[in-house]
Amino acid sequence: MKEKKKPVNQWMVQIPPIPVILMNGEMENVDEYMEIITKLRKAKYQVKVAESLKEYCTDLIQEIKYRFNIAMSEIVRLAS
Repeated sequence: MKEKKKPVNQWMVQIPPIPVILMNGEMENVDEYMEIITKLRKAKYQVKVAESLKEYCTDLIQEIKYRFNIAMSEIVRLAS
């Protein structure tokens, strides 16, 4: 027996922008406000990642300097 496809009724409801008053008194709608908040959170996360990467690179540079100094002192010792 062949299955009959039943039509599906879909309704699209558009909600008008909900105005909010920001701390500086400007009017914004909630969607724009949430987009700004999301971008701010992403930026804060990226700053944390960048700071972590900076710390890692600084530690790596210190390790390279340390090993270089050891190698140079060994070269000087062997050259003497």
